[in-house]
Amino acid sequence: MSRYQVIDAHCDTASELWLRRESFDRCTTTVRLSDADALDGYGQFFAICPLPGQNTGFSCEAFYQQCMAYFQEQLRRHTDKITQVGDAASLEAALSAGKSAAFLALEGAEGIGCDPGRLEEARALGLRMVNLTWNADNILAGCAAWDGPGLSNQGREFVRRAQRLGILVDVSHLSRRAFWDVMDVAQAPVVASHSNSFELCRHPRNLTDEQFLALCETGGFAGINFYTAFLAEEGEADLDTVRCHMDHFLQLSGGGHVALGGDLDGCNSLPCGFNGLESYCQLSSHLELCGFSRETVEDIYANTIKRVVKTCIM
Repeated sequence: MSRYQVIDAHCDTASELWLRRESFDRCTTTVRLSDADALDGYGQFFAICPLPGQNTGFSCEAFYQQCMAYFQEQLRRHTDKITQVGDAASLEAALSAGKSAAFLALEGAEGIGCDPGRLEEARALGLRMVNLTWNADNILAGCAAWDGPGLSNQGREFVRRAQRLGILVDVSHLSRRAFWDVMDVAQAPVVASHSNSFELCRHPRNLTDEQFLALCETGGFAGINFYTAFLAEEGEADLDTVRCHMDHFLQLSGGGHVALGGDLDGCNSLPCGFNGLESYCQLSSHLELCGFSRETVEDIYANTIKRVVKTCIM
């Protein structure tokens, strides 16, 4: 069985560790560092989603601050296994040292009050990717829906400032209107960290062919989401369903713009045959059996994200 590096653009493990009060070495999350030993290296964008409906007693901003502090403490306690990274050089250094690499992401700008002026402070703490919205409209933009609003003027400034600071702008949770407004504003690659093909699964969180090609034109990528509701309309999926979404985007772009964005620990239903990090080995074997070259798998599994990180994150 072939071994590959895995660099994944989105998981919710950081929030789940805090909510469950668990540690990296003793956790019930889908992402477990011990499972990364099956891979040839592991890097992950760990998203913190400041959920307003979790009955935590915290505001969105307090949720983000508490979760960020807890996660970074976990990183400090487990430096033998994982390290926080902020650019391409530190990513490669971590992988070369045999450690997992953690980028920090924010899934919902409510965590910093939707304030463009606070992006610099957030970046100093390690933020390298941001969704303007989660599952509700905010002052910046509309969330993923058929008729959600576009970017506000504040949203446009937020996108401009994030890209100037080398923070990736993630459109996976944006409305159609807001997506195209981001395309108008963008001066750097834009990513959809965990979105699939709308042509194969007609869910508003997925990307139309036109949207995907627009991302490609910016130099960005789409990370394939493993949540079954975004893979198949009937909600039943397997490894070949995942392959089909990858292959559809590859046929459009010719490669170099498809990545992994598993949404692990952010969904309650995964494809049959996929249970966690170690399952990336089974998936790669399936892709090879279906005719994917090693170069194509390497691009999807790691090199596409590495390219964008090297281009955008300073």
